[in-house]
Amino acid sequence: MQDRYVRAPELTRKTGLSLSTIWRLEQDEQFPRRRALGPNSVGWLESEISNWLNSRPIAGGENRDV
Repeated sequence: MQDRYVRAPELTRKTGLSLSTIWRLEQDEQFPRRRALGPNSVGWLESEISNWLNSRPIAGGENRDV
């Protein structure tokens, strides 16, 4: 499978995060870094975003008996 770049609108849809949250996570090295595609455009590698999403813990990850 060939990797592709994801632009900001698709990134926010895929992650459910705002661009300001993504920026903060990037600064804290907790999110894949954006890459320069041109003088005024950036993108994120789809494979890195998928890996990041798959690494997130499951909410309420404890097995609870109800």
